Amino acid sequence: MVVRIAKGFGYCLCTKKTCELKPGDGFMVPQVTGVTVRASQLGALRLQYFRIRPELLVGLLTVAECQQLKTLSSNSSCIFHFRAKELDGQEFTRLVEKPGNEKLAMRCALLQFWANGIAGLFGKPALNGSSGKKLRERFLQLMEQLPEAELLEFSLAELARQLHCSERHLGQLYCEKFGVSFRSHQVDLRLQRACRLLADSRIYIASIASESGYNSLTLFNATFKKRFGMTPSEWRRRNLIKN
Repeated sequence: MVVRIAKGFGYCLCTKKTCELKPGDGFMVPQVTGVTVRASQLGALRLQYFRIRPELLVGLLTVAECQQLKTLSSNSSCIFHFRAKELDGQEFTRLVEKPGNEKLAMRCALLQFWANGIAGLFGKPALNGSSGKKLRERFLQLMEQLPEAELLEFSLAELARQLHCSERHLGQLYCEKFGVSFRSHQVDLRLQRACRLLADSRIYIASIASESGYNSLTLFNATFKKRFGMTPSEWRRRNLIKN
């Protein structure tokens, strides 16, 4: 969530500190983070904001970037402030005050603003000084370059051949880096894709199973129910009612 103060004065209250907000100031924060914005006693506060859903940026984010975003989202103290007089504040002001109805261009510009803002929070991947440093570096470099959406197209054996290592060694590196096995991560990505497709009631469940990488509809239904506690059809009905 990226928020800007359009009018008025207020305060941003988060876990560890309180920050005063003036017109043109703003902040960027994971939506799950507990942040409260309060107006001062001087008058009303008007906000401008937009929300980014990284899980929908299929093909744009790499495996490593998706993992870093998940880490940031779980950090309750992760908040990035910008001031009206700073470059970030000036850029946001320029975007929201830009005339015209080029909505696609505006959305792309806001996405770029968000990407620039979080880039500094990522940092560089840490490397160990072990004997497997060269392999670890190649692995991290691959994860920085491989779009997460394309991870479904590879098997562990294929990635191991690219890195010139054994499947066992690659599996250990993957689990160490991402906290889950390669197989578990692939299953999670397949089910995320399935949920996005289920939001469109015109697509048959069997087609969604195939698009999500399952040749067997029975296996797809069983895997989906194990993960979400309901069948794909039930998930679709509940979420269509909510929307």
